[in-house]
Amino acid sequence: MNNNFVYLTTNNNKIEEIKFHFGRYNINVDVEKPDFEILETQGTNCLDVAKFSAKFAADKIQKPVLKSDTGVYIDVLGGLPGCYNSYFAKQIGHEKLIKMINSIREEGKEVRIRLQHCFAYCEPGQEPVGFEGGSEGTVATKCEGTMGGFHDFFFIPDGQEHTLSVLRETKGREFESQFWGNAIDQFIEWYSKK
Repeated sequence: MNNNFVYLTTNNNKIEEIKFHFGRYNINVDVEKPDFEILETQGTNCLDVAKFSAKFAADKIQKPVLKSDTGVYIDVLGGLPGCYNSYFAKQIGHEKLIKMINSIREEGKEVRIRLQHCFAYCEPGQEPVGFEGGSEGTVATKCEGTMGGFHDFFFIPDGQEHTLSVLRETKGREFESQFWGNAIDQFIEWYSKK
């Protein structure tokens, strides 16, 4: 299947992810690292951020654009970092975040976390279309693994004993990807009917 859109990101983990998912459908996707800053809206929902960014980029480059955004919402932090995942990663990192959570964790209390994974598609001059997936789990008491980004080292999906990072290392991307939800599959199904 050919496409006439571009996936924009500067995140190498996202490039690897998008190639993996589109490869499952035998779709070649054009991935570009933009030479401009893609504006992101401030908000409480990753889907809103992805849609805003997709519209901004599509109007700027005058091409159809696919953008993604991921966030994790930790209950004992009032839902933070939420859609500020990358900001938290840069400012405090996963080790300090775990240390902070452990200091406020009540004895024996499980700390809940929700992963939100979103994609947004937009054509120039049009309104964006969004797709959302994710899963729930717990926050590890220590960081585990060597692969992935910020939350991959501390997010343990429900029904699993290890973080997303360890699951990717030991069981493969195919197994680990199920915990990201099906937003990309929703997009591909929608786009193939377009």
